[in-house]
Amino acid sequence: MNNRIDYRGLKVYTRDGKTCGYATGATYPCQMDGCRGVRVVVKWSNGKNTRPCSQGMKPYKNGLRII
Repeated sequence: MNNRIDYRGLKVYTRDGKTCGYATGATYPCQMDGCRGVRVVVKWSNGKNTRPCSQGMKPYKNGLRII
């Protein structure tokens, strides 16, 4: 059974919830010691990409918010 989440196209909000970006679908394992999350590549409206860890996000509106 595959428990992998498909993040592609999912909205991701900043900590304050005012800015929204979209997950590109690219993920890779988080490299922090003991972390079991994945890094999710997010493209923001300014064209920049970030890679927040899935363990540092929570459900928000119709997507996820970085905590």
